[in-house]
Amino acid sequence: MEEFRVLHTNMHKGGWGGQPNRILTVARGLRKRGHYVVIAAPKGATLIKRAREEEIPVFDDLRLPKKFNPVTYVREVARLRRLIKREKINVVHTHGSQDTWAAAVAAWLVRPRPLVVRTRHNIFPVKNHLFNRVLYRRLIDGVIVVSDAVTQVFRQTGVLGEKVDQVVTIHSVVDALNRFNPEKVDHSGVREELRIPPDAPVVVKVARLAREKGHVYFLDAARGILEEVPDAFFLALGEGPLRGFLENYARKLGIKDRVKFLGLRKDVPRILKTSHVFLFTPIAGESLGTAALEALAMEVPVVAFDVGGIKASVRHGETGFLVKPEDVGSLVGHAVTLLKDQELRRRMGRAGRQWMLEAFSENSLVEGNLEFYRRLMEKKSPER
Repeated sequence: MEEFRVLHTNMHKGGWGGQPNRILTVARGLRKRGHYVVIAAPKGATLIKRAREEEIPVFDDLRLPKKFNPVTYVREVARLRRLIKREKINVVHTHGSQDTWAAAVAAWLVRPRPLVVRTRHNIFPVKNHLFNRVLYRRLIDGVIVVSDAVTQVFRQTGVLGEKVDQVVTIHSVVDALNRFNPEKVDHSGVREELRIPPDAPVVVKVARLAREKGHVYFLDAARGILEEVPDAFFLALGEGPLRGFLENYARKLGIKDRVKFLGLRKDVPRILKTSHVFLFTPIAGESLGTAALEALAMEVPVVAFDVGGIKASVRHGETGFLVKPEDVGSLVGHAVTLLKDQELRRRMGRAGRQWMLEAFSENSLVEGNLEFYRRLMEKKSPER
């Protein structure tokens, strides 16, 4: 069996979300199968910290800013080129726009040239201009998308040209057998720690505190739910630039004593196990919704805005409910229904977990990546 020596690149500095979680999951799975993996990310990134905890080799000297700087860009390309050559990398796997440009150019400067794979994690359109056409048609060998909705973005823009057939959908997954397994999660002490009464209904949201994640709608829904279920509590897990604004907004709505901003936590499964309903309220950019997958794996039904590729994970009427984006009234209505109907919650929770076990296994994610690497390697041009 051919050994892959894979470099994963990512520019997320803080927090934790679907993108770094997927990278770490794939890296872990590749290592278990005997392949070599290096993760490159900025110094201090949560991904770097967690990779080190799992003894996965890291390179934490990337400093690409969001605003393009030619001097910095050239320096980062040179760093990545040296890393690729030193570690004998034969697959460069990128995950964001900043690192994709630098890593793809760095790979192009190495001989033999390694395979370059890009995973698109969000549904934002890819502009069809000259530079992107060069990137996707010449420098990138293949694209992985996390849902079919992302594929449509490429088909609509035409940026891939004839290479549109070199796009494959591989869903993000969660560890439903171990970490997100309600039978293995001990949530004792959670309510005491958070000062939530033993029988109080709990509604949760897990996401970065950023505009596109729609926390304003989560808080608006919380106020509406409290009118029908006055003893409910609301938990927001995650960090981000909007924390101060959102705390003030909760205060303005008069619900601050019922909303708890818990920050970045490593015990998400414990929080989910003590929760009754998961609200998923992004307004843009969501291609699949890894946080929703985690909730479903923990048998927590999801009420979600119908955006992007969320249909791939939340089945309306079976594992939760889908409502029109920004429709807070429907969000409230379905959440209240679930909070008041224990049997419905249990039925949807069981269906959600079964769906995760069937269609979103960690094995399918890792094997899907490996199969794509192999297929693209077979198509390698002789000059590599």
